[in-house]
Amino acid sequence: MKLMVNDELIKQIRYACPKCKHPLRSVDNTLYCNKCEQTYPIISGIPDFILEDSQASLTPVRSMAKKMDFLAPFYEHLLWQGKPFLKLIGSDVKSADSMINFHAEILKGITGFVLDVACGTATYTRRIASSGRVMYGIDISMGMLRQGMTYITQNGVSGICLARARVEELPFEDAVFDGIVCAGSLHLFPDVSLALREIVRTMKPGALLTAQTLLAGNTIINRWIGKLKEVHAFELPELQRYVTEVGLEKFQPTLDGIILTFSARKAVPRT
Repeated sequence: MKLMVNDELIKQIRYACPKCKHPLRSVDNTLYCNKCEQTYPIISGIPDFILEDSQASLTPVRSMAKKMDFLAPFYEHLLWQGKPFLKLIGSDVKSADSMINFHAEILKGITGFVLDVACGTATYTRRIASSGRVMYGIDISMGMLRQGMTYITQNGVSGICLARARVEELPFEDAVFDGIVCAGSLHLFPDVSLALREIVRTMKPGALLTAQTLLAGNTIINRWIGKLKEVHAFELPELQRYVTEVGLEKFQPTLDGIILTFSARKAVPRT
């Protein structure tokens, strides 16, 4: 797969400070914020916006990141060989490709800038890339991102930028994205409302969000999920309430076993 993106589109790429949202400038292989005087390193071509400090609030983030670092080398193999798991949760999905195709279809016709939240190894990022888009991917796992960069190089895809960042503090200015993908991660965010508000902040009015998460139920897998503190399966009305409260509209859910896939659009202010 070879994909070249318009150079003029790529030139528009820039990050913002995750704390104050001020545009960053490049200084000696780092990104520097003039406003709060914070420096963010660039590691193997990947900006790192998660500063390793002693804050207790980052402890769960580090714990989850370590788990994902371990899975990185064989994550996509597990995803593509996951049919027994899909059958267990009552899913009619035939493969991971069909899940990717769902999101690609929702975003069909969307050009400009698209963000993949919790992108992992750029699984969706590089597969929904197109010549009319610049794709951003963020994840908390540097191991996943490095593996993703390897795949991007092997596939010969351009116009993809990966960064280590938290969804609660996205390193972008307001209203920059034409579309956002959040596949398989919403149920892992500690504060769903905060995560969605931050996602919506970065969306242009009218921009599309396509997401995939877990639906609550009474299956064996639901009962197992209920014992995991890190995972939250949603009731459908609950998720719809979250979506509406953060300024998204035209909520369209699709149910498949306990997999809940949905799209929504950022409301356009009325004049």
